[in-house]
Amino acid sequence: MATSGALTDAQRDRLLTRLASRLDTSGTLRIVSAETRSQHQNRVRALARLAETVAAALVVPKVRKKTRPTRGSVEERLSAKRRQTARKAERRWRGEE
Repeated sequence: MATSGALTDAQRDRLLTRLASRLDTSGTLRIVSAETRSQHQNRVRALARLAETVAAALVVPKVRKKTRPTRGSVEERLSAKRRQTARKAERRWRGEE
C-alpha cells in the first residue's frame, strides 16, 4: 500500500491510518481465504474482500453540522424536569406540619 502508484497521497494516508490495525510490520495488508477447496475461487474471494476493505476504508465520513434544539424540545425537556422534581418532592417527609 505504501508504494502503490494507484493511490494519491491523501488516499494512501487515509488507508494507512484506517487499516493500521490490520497491517503487518512491513505495511502489507494480508487477506486470506480458505472457504473452498479451489485455489482459484479462494483467490477470487480474497480479491473481492480486499476491494471491499479498501473501498470501505477510503470512504470519507460526512461532517456533522451542529444544530440547535428546537424551542419546543427545550420546553418539553424543562417541563419534564419540573414534573420529575414535583413528583420527588411529594415523596419527601415534611415532618410535623
